[in-house]
This record gives sequence, C-alpha cells and structure tokens, in this order.
Amino acid sequence: MTTMKSDNIIRKYGRDVASRLRECSDEAQMKSVLKGEGFTVSDSDLSAIAEVMKTMGGGLRELTLDELDQITGGTII
Repeated sequence: MTTMKSDNIIRKYGRDVASRLRECSDEAQMKSVLKGEGFTVSDSDLSAIAEVMKTMGGGLRELTLDELDQITGGTII
C-alpha cells in the first residue's frame, strides 16, 4: 500500500479537492470526486487516501505522536 500524507494529497490534488475528499463517506465517493476532477487513482492509493481522511476526520485521538507525524508529514493540520 502506498503511504499517503495529508500534505501529499493537497499537493497532488489541490486544497479544494482535498477538502471535498474529507467530506466523502466512502472510497466510492472519493473515487467519483477524483474522477470528476480528471484524476485517475489506483485502488491502493484510494485506500491510502481514505485512511488519511478517516484519521483526519476523528481518528487522530487514537494515534501516537509518531503515527500522527507520519500521516501529516510533520505539518500542522
């Protein structure tokens, strides 16, 4: 599986798309958003993006600081 970080997602797809991805409830919706914006994404990248978005949406409380740093790339969310 590809390692994704929030700053990589923003850099690759743009802040607006990343914000819309955060609002999606599942991978199918995320794929639809990305496809609608003209992006092609592999299933493994889609799963990695979904995991980051899920974590940013409420799973942060369950992470250690090292895990949080790995997901965010050391940037402040």
